[in-house]
Amino acid sequence: MSFQRMKNVSGSHKEGFTRVFLIGAGKGGKAVLTRLLRFNWVQIVGVSDLNEQAPGILLAQEAGLPVFIGDPLQFLQGLDVDLTFDLTGDHLMHTRLLNLPSRSFDVVTGAVSYLLWSVIQELEEQEIQLRAHLGEHRVLLEINQMLSRSETSEQIFEAIVMGGIRMTGMPAGSLSIFDKEKQQLFLVAAKGFSSEFFKNPVYSVRPGGLTEHILSRNEPVLIPNIAEFPSFNNPVLLKEGIRSLIAVPLLSEKGPVGILYNDDFKSRTFTSSMLEVLRRLATLAVIAIQKQQALEEIKSLSIRDPLTAMYNRRYLSEILAAEMDRAFRLHRPLSLLLIDIDHFKAVNDRYGHVVGDQVLHGLAKLFALIIRPYDTIARYGGEEFILLMSETDAEEALAVAERLREATASEKLLPEEAVLTCSFGIGMLKPDETRLPTPEELIQRADKALYEAKRAGRNRVHVFRDDSAASPSRTENN
Repeated sequence: MSFQRMKNVSGSHKEGFTRVFLIGAGKGGKAVLTRLLRFNWVQIVGVSDLNEQAPGILLAQEAGLPVFIGDPLQFLQGLDVDLTFDLTGDHLMHTRLLNLPSRSFDVVTGAVSYLLWSVIQELEEQEIQLRAHLGEHRVLLEINQMLSRSETSEQIFEAIVMGGIRMTGMPAGSLSIFDKEKQQLFLVAAKGFSSEFFKNPVYSVRPGGLTEHILSRNEPVLIPNIAEFPSFNNPVLLKEGIRSLIAVPLLSEKGPVGILYNDDFKSRTFTSSMLEVLRRLATLAVIAIQKQQALEEIKSLSIRDPLTAMYNRRYLSEILAAEMDRAFRLHRPLSLLLIDIDHFKAVNDRYGHVVGDQVLHGLAKLFALIIRPYDTIARYGGEEFILLMSETDAEEALAVAERLREATASEKLLPEEAVLTCSFGIGMLKPDETRLPTPEELIQRADKALYEAKRAGRNRVHVFRDDSAASPSRTENN
């Protein structure tokens, strides 16, 4: 492919898409490409391999995608890319990608790339095995197709519930997802119930209770007549008038995923064929849920910094512009906090880059515990972070910054007795502004305040003011 064509590909970027480039088009590359082609938020800008007959190259050509035969780094320089998957397993390629000068895209490589490929490959193999046994079950096949077409978790959950209702002929059903860490179930979809049913979507697994019994079994739990089942004490279902149910545990190799309930308002008997198709639906449901979780993880990687798990700079740019526009239109305050680690170069020089990475990771975890759940924090540069705070004036932003500053100085993040500190600069979009500044201008306001904090001695917070460079807050000498 010529360089001229590569420039044409770069120019075809669609707004709102994640632009993906795949390196390595063997079996794993083909599996990843097959999955990514199903999602309308992904734009494949190129597939590269040294072998022009590689399976992924042939698939890309069938799909009308750009293919590149040769050194992928040569082609990448002419493309506009957000996320690059390295599926070669080549350590040299891994190193070259990460050290590529002026790299503006994120890279999924090494162990992460292998993990995601393995998950997708395993799910592909499980689907193939299951499809071989679904010839006599047309309804199951239709449900499976519906699950495959679903692009969101909500669509998948609803398809699973409707599948159970269709196969059993029961008028109601629900799906709850299990959180092992919290030992709780979360109601995610339901059909056939009143609005009251949805008022308590979270419930705990009680030791010795019916829910724990269901999750511990490999088979559906049948209750043909609730009146004859004295240990049944679910007040929500009783209030709904449920008289019989089937509870199908959704189990993966790692443990329970959730429970699919099928309910009736009268007592009834259950046939062995009904139980068999429910077992198969349960398997399909687990595969669909795990597949969606894997793909959501891939999407998350395109907007997350791999070291800190914070949002990356590209995602911040998108959300910052939108939040500034909203605040300006509604005449609401917005604050942006620019954070810089003091003397971070000295940390790397003295303790090494491994410790430096551990500091960044530890600081990100510390910040996550302190910031408000509705704020957005991103890694802006090497040792710089940006905290975006909507509906927040200077006084509130200053309080948040002080909590972060004090927590950083108090946390044991460095070896020996060394203390790590940060400096903070606050830029604001005020409700009475007559002109909407650009995101770059807002960041410059925070940067000027940060400069003043550094110049004043570090380990302090400064707020940008229009009438002066910045005004200081309470500070402590570093």
